[in-house]
Amino acid sequence: MFRPPLAVGAGRDRSLVLFSIRSNSSDRELVFLSAHADYFTVELKGSSVQATHAVWAGPDTSALAELFLRLAVYERPWSGDERWESIDGDFSLCASCSPLGEVNFQVCFHGVQGAVEDWQVSAALTTEFGQLPEIAADARRFFGGSSQDTTID
Repeated sequence: MFRPPLAVGAGRDRSLVLFSIRSNSSDRELVFLSAHADYFTVELKGSSVQATHAVWAGPDTSALAELFLRLAVYERPWSGDERWESIDGDFSLCASCSPLGEVNFQVCFHGVQGAVEDWQVSAALTTEFGQLPEIAADARRFFGGSSQDTTID
């Protein structure tokens, strides 16, 4: 079931309040919300997992949007991994693609390293190669991005 991202504003200048990546293999969903200049909130949810975490991305949250843009410009499935990790290392997103076009996102986030009650959440979700341009456009509107991002809309 497709649910369009929630947007405010009008036309090409609108910004997203949230955007998500939904698995096409399960009920898992990775939701990005509350974007600010240097941090955002991420939520991983599904029948077997539910976790929310604030991620400090430093002065350039658009770097994560650039990961999605890199994925979207591939003309065919790629080999290897494309990865983004937060400055503190408490959130990472790794994308790989099968030869048949199944994109696997491996999501991992955790609490403060060395804390008495340390925690970690790691899960995968899959989507289709053809969804990447739409995901990249949503990420750009949510996180912002460089002027070079104009090819994805």
